[in-house]
Amino acid sequence: MGNSFKKILVPYDDSPNAKRALKNAITFAKSSHATIVLVHVISYHKAMAKIIQPYKGKLITHVKHFMKDAYKQALREEVLLDQKILYGNPSEEILKLTKKSKFDFIVMGKRGTTKLTGPSLGSVSNALVQNSKIPVMVVM
Repeated sequence: MGNSFKKILVPYDDSPNAKRALKNAITFAKSSHATIVLVHVISYHKAMAKIIQPYKGKLITHVKHFMKDAYKQALREEVLLDQKILYGNPSEEILKLTKKSKFDFIVMGKRGTTKLTGPSLGSVSNALVQNSKIPVMVVM
């Protein structure tokens, strides 16, 4: 990939795989002076709005907490890190974000916080690998 990239997207859910992906992205960012954009998508469907609403504040607080930890990690490594919290279908929202903003590539874990194990990709990583117009690095 060389050192020509300036903006790296890291979908982040605080899972062990996402943490490994962030660590890799920090390494790439340090060598190229790139900015990392950490994004967490809160899975949200309008039909579930009434169910989620009472928990929304706690959910956002939780997300901000683990994103703050990721921010501190990047800061210790002297890497610029921006954060975004989006709502909707995670793979759709991430793909929309890649179309709106110029990213050089995506670094993500093979699977998020689901308890499934095995060699297969999670639904979000699979969707991004299949549909992204920019390179996707999947960290195992």
